[in-house]
Amino acid sequence: MLTRVSEALVKPGREQEFVERVWELVRTFPEKYEGLEGHEVLVDADDPRRVQYVSRWRDEQALENYAGGNWRTDPVTFPDEDEYLQRPLALRHFHHFS
Repeated sequence: MLTRVSEALVKPGREQEFVERVWELVRTFPEKYEGLEGHEVLVDADDPRRVQYVSRWRDEQALENYAGGNWRTDPVTFPDEDEYLQRPLALRHFHHFS
């Protein structure tokens, strides 16, 4: 399993609008993308401008089907997302070990 974390630094005053927009866009992803094991939108308790979209994927192929061939380096964005952001999304991936 892989966890993908996209972190946004949102412009001051746009936090709530950004979180609502992201959730509206991703809420149906489990039905749309086979291999998406779970996901959530997280807001930093100390700095609400820091927002993460965390998604857990069955395997690399499932993640590639969602994010494309450059899934390791290219974040998935939505139209006009840059209007909300102070900087480009930060993207990280984590392997699960048990």
